[in-house]
Amino acid sequence: MTKDEFDQAIEAIRQGQITPRERRVIAAAVFIMRELSNMPDAEEWRPTHEQIVEFISSLDKQLRRLLQRVADEVPPEPHTLH
Repeated sequence: MTKDEFDQAIEAIRQGQITPRERRVIAAAVFIMRELSNMPDAEEWRPTHEQIVEFISSLDKQLRRLLQRVADEVPPEPHTLH
């Protein structure tokens, strides 16, 4: 996705408007959150919408670019949010 599409997806997530494009970004955010916390894949953990928004808002420029790249590669998960 382009930078503009990514920025639009981030804003939509903040507003709670979740479409397939936003699900890809959310799935990428959850993946990165798990990796940064060294959480085992087998451990059941689903972040809340607020946790995801807080995480996305805290990202610096470099991590935002990483999130965008991962969002282009990670398939969306059907039930990412609680």
